[in-house]
Amino acid sequence: MKFCAQCGQPVHLSVIPGDTVMRYYCSACETVHYQNPKIIVGCIASDQEGRVLLCKRAIEPRIGKWG
Repeated sequence: MKFCAQCGQPVHLSVIPGDTVMRYYCSACETVHYQNPKIIVGCIASDQEGRVLLCKRAIEPRIGKWG
């Protein structure tokens, strides 16, 4: 990867704070480009009362963020 998919600026490999793996990072827009072939799916689950189930990440990357 040579350029950021978000802003088009050059990216570089570095270990970002809170991580242990070299990742492509754009210092212009602070986007981390994760190289991961795994397919993930997200959904919003609600019950009959209209309550929504929210999950907070317990692992890196983005620990503590809503998933």
